[in-house]
Amino acid sequence: MSGSTRILQGRNVFTRAETIKLFKTARDALFLRLSNRSGRWGPAVVGSGVQSIASQFGRALNERLVILSELFARQCNAIAAQRARRTAQVMNLYSRIYSEHSLRFVLERLLRSNFFKRAKGRPIYLLFGSTVFNWEKEKINDEELTSCVEDMDHIMKLQSDSVYDRHYMDMWEIVINRPHLKAWRQPVNGTHLYQYKVYGSFDDISPKAFFSVQVDLGYRKEWDKLVIKLDCIDRDEESGSELVHWVTHFPYPMYSRDYVFVRRYQVDRENNVMVLTSRAVEHPSLPVSESYVRVSTYNSKMVIRPHSSIEENGFDYVLTYYDDPQAAFPTFAYKWMASTGVPDFVDKLHQAAQNLQERGKQWRSTSDAGTYPTSYHSVAQYS
Repeated sequence: MSGSTRILQGRNVFTRAETIKLFKTARDALFLRLSNRSGRWGPAVVGSGVQSIASQFGRALNERLVILSELFARQCNAIAAQRARRTAQVMNLYSRIYSEHSLRFVLERLLRSNFFKRAKGRPIYLLFGSTVFNWEKEKINDEELTSCVEDMDHIMKLQSDSVYDRHYMDMWEIVINRPHLKAWRQPVNGTHLYQYKVYGSFDDISPKAFFSVQVDLGYRKEWDKLVIKLDCIDRDEESGSELVHWVTHFPYPMYSRDYVFVRRYQVDRENNVMVLTSRAVEHPSLPVSESYVRVSTYNSKMVIRPHSSIEENGFDYVLTYYDDPQAAFPTFAYKWMASTGVPDFVDKLHQAAQNLQERGKQWRSTSDAGTYPTSYHSVAQYS
């Protein structure tokens, strides 16, 4: 029931009792007037009675119309006040959630675009709700990168039979145990998912090529045939975090999956380590599509430790990964996919890195400037 209906029902313009009373009054007045006449029921007498009824009915109707207009005006004022109060509450909420820096950044970007022209006539608070992404909350901070490197250090000590880290992986189940490739899995609390950790090493490709294969989105579209769409949507200049939309094929007859995630990568030459970490987020400009299945649980951390330098061949790496592909696979299927899918993915990375490194050598041999192609040079741009 709407607010206006409740108000009018609380004080009806003509209730049933009032209507009956109105007509009784008019009737009594008519008979009183007729009783003062000579008893003749001519046109003058009847006309006088009808005029009396119309006069009293008109006064009563006028009083009720005044009441109705007052109620209508009060209801309009209530709606206007509610809209103004809601707008103020929304703007106050954004002022508390987003910093002054974030709001200034959003406004500058909107003013540089045709956003306000396209959105003419639409409430401004609704427009802000669909465009603002809270980078302060969603960006990948330095602590997350540091924790990835610390985990890598533990795994490296474990490979060297360190007494200190002997029990670091006790809660993990090993699923692949090869000299240069090991993989473990661990249940994610409260879910049916598994988190995977992969350790490996290569001596025939450089850390720079291996890292570029994963960082360079344009090159991944070349070597990963499952990619449908892979684009960087936005970037936070302060932290270097990027917002990425990734759509990938899934085995037939399942729908393709799409991921919306933030990622950040760093090349630390001083400590001779390279880090790439990603995790799923929600973004108002990338809603769930009916064409794909949205993977909303996703986390990936890759750390590369060169044996000498990032340009020379030889390195160790640790990949920690989990996601929820929204598929009802039995437990044994997950284990089978881990034992076969992980080596297959690593082989693809290795082959793509070899191709990229060879492309870089060919470029250096034919270029007078002695530079790398864009895809191979991408690591150095943010190191």
